[in-house]
Amino acid sequence: MAFNTLSPSPLTTKNGVAYNLQYDTGTGNVQIIQANAPAGTKPIYQDGKWNASATQLGFNDAEKTQLHQQTILSVQSAYRSVGGVNSGAKLPQWAAQNLTNGTPGQTSVTPSNPTFSTSGGNSGGGLEQLTGLLTNPAETFQNFAVNGNKFGVGNEKELFSKPMKYPVDLMTSQQDYFVISQYRYKPSKASAIFGGTQAAVSTLTSGLQSTSNFNLEQIIGTVFLPMPNSVMDSNNVDWSSDDMSNIAGALTAQTMGDIPGSLAAAGLAGAGGALLGAGFKKGAAAGLLTKNIGQLLANGALSPQIATLLGTEGVSQILKLQGQGVEAESILARGLGIVPNTNIELLFRSPMLRGFSFSYRLSPRSAEEAAMVRRIIRFFKQGMAAKKMRGKSGQASFFLGTPNIFRLEYRSGSRSIDGLNKFKTCALKSFECNYTPDQIWAAYEKGQPVSTMFTLRFDELEPIYDTDYQEGNIFGGRDDLSSVSANSVGY
Repeated sequence: MAFNTLSPSPLTTKNGVAYNLQYDTGTGNVQIIQANAPAGTKPIYQDGKWNASATQLGFNDAEKTQLHQQTILSVQSAYRSVGGVNSGAKLPQWAAQNLTNGTPGQTSVTPSNPTFSTSGGNSGGGLEQLTGLLTNPAETFQNFAVNGNKFGVGNEKELFSKPMKYPVDLMTSQQDYFVISQYRYKPSKASAIFGGTQAAVSTLTSGLQSTSNFNLEQIIGTVFLPMPNSVMDSNNVDWSSDDMSNIAGALTAQTMGDIPGSLAAAGLAGAGGALLGAGFKKGAAAGLLTKNIGQLLANGALSPQIATLLGTEGVSQILKLQGQGVEAESILARGLGIVPNTNIELLFRSPMLRGFSFSYRLSPRSAEEAAMVRRIIRFFKQGMAAKKMRGKSGQASFFLGTPNIFRLEYRSGSRSIDGLNKFKTCALKSFECNYTPDQIWAAYEKGQPVSTMFTLRFDELEPIYDTDYQEGNIFGGRDDLSSVSANSVGY
């Protein structure tokens, strides 16, 4: 390799040691290495990635991000100065990316043309570069996963790693309390979406499976609070009314009873729906409907009831062609005082997601407790915020990452309370904070509010199913699900 130092002055200095940025335009390799280093010295940064030695030498995340961005600018400038692709120079792919990607990227590639062109000349270079990036789409896409290293600020561990309690003397070993833990979000369907043919077959045969441990990736912090004053839950499923007329019921039975014949009829461009009025659309559906009704009538279904219903339906269709929207049901109701029996019935549609709301009033009694209140409020506000790609505040972000998620649990000592509901993993949908709950401003020294009231509104990420009400027997080693004993009210 023929590395060239890009500047006569060092890129940076750390603890009195200078470090140079070097770039081999022939291979696209880049490194940051100690200036005048003795033979055998390893670089602290290679090809867009930091080596472990950088951390050992005291470089923090903010410094690494800044130096990485400086490296991108310097490499791009050097690439252009030697003539770019026309000179045979190679620009690393991670250095060709937009600066909103403020973290080290992938290995180098050789773009034949860094821009896309749609007219004349060498128009294929950009497309070839894109094709190269998508050779392994799962790897390329996963590079931007929210649980990777491109999203999230670096102060979460510093702020929230120590457990937070209010009041600070809350005796969790002896009393009932409410615990809320915050986790980094992990997409649960990654292996199913990016699993290729095998995953597709599994989805078609077994359903869309979640990855192990569902959405939980890394714990951020935990808050311990007294039991809320209002403890309640509401389990719901979606049921709704459904209508089926007698004709629709009969046609359904006829169609299901003669599936081969129905499929054959569906392929015909039928002759129309004279039986149901001149306004019925012609086509395959009309042919199928006409055939089925004809078969039903030929098989003895013709009756005064059917004649009355079909007759009024035909009149209704003719009236609609004349601009008069009169339904067959209206004709029967107004003329005869009857309506077709719709056979209304309540049918199950789908499970529903549960929501929970909790309100707390925090009145600190000391400077220590006031600091704890501020940290708890920030814990929720920062945790529910959408994530931008790492960089400076106000900087652009091509993608947005999913906010952190939360686990909730009622506890007595170290055990869950069997007499209260359990929770599945939740998203914090709303956080409302009132710094003047008594409708008047009152504060301690430095403006610390005397009392603060906030309301949390959570929604579960996953519905409740009957299989959740059992002890043990949890699929895929998911530790986000709680085992429900026979003595527990469960979810």
